[in-house]
Amino acid sequence: MDEAKIKTRIEELLLLAQRGRGDDPSLSTELYQGAITMLELTHGKNSSQISALRDLVASHQKSKDHHTLITRAITSSALGSLKSLKREVEEGLVGNLRREVTGEVLGDLLLLAKATLEQGTEGSKNVAAVLVAAAFEDTIRRLGATYCGIRTRESLPDILAQLKAAEVLKGSQVGVVQSHFQFRNDAMHADWDKIDVVGVKTVAALVQELLLKHFS
Repeated sequence: MDEAKIKTRIEELLLLAQRGRGDDPSLSTELYQGAITMLELTHGKNSSQISALRDLVASHQKSKDHHTLITRAITSSALGSLKSLKREVEEGLVGNLRREVTGEVLGDLLLLAKATLEQGTEGSKNVAAVLVAAAFEDTIRRLGATYCGIRTRESLPDILAQLKAAEVLKGSQVGVVQSHFQFRNDAMHADWDKIDVVGVKTVAALVQELLLKHFS
């Protein structure tokens, strides 16, 4: 689900709350579950935002207040989360968070490749090549999704062409990325004789450069 659809769904839930009653248990449940779902999509299942909302709702449920007051409190908490999330989406904070998470995950992949490569064996070189090739491809695809709205499984050359047209990648960088497509193919097809340590390090350095610029 992209940010436009997330925003639309949040607005639907807020409109639903306006038309309903805060002490309606079914409405309260729908708003709470809706808020959890939206937070999972934008911040991840283990995010602090979800933990905070769940803890707050749990405290309401343990209250000795009348069930009507408890329902209203849960509704209010869910609405607060939805309104806060709506502001984050409108201000572009959700996209920034996703890019940061992307950078962290792919960065970890590069660190694993580096540690594997340092073992100094032919087998470790091959494993590192696969890890770097995966990070390289995923980085290009995420650049296409982030800056060009590419959601389908297009070929890497087609994605590169759109990134060039959008001026996300410029000048010599386009040629450098293109030159490493063969590395990706060799690694993914286990053509180990065509891959050396220098090549693995070169592609890893390019991926690191792209991550620092676009996903940090």
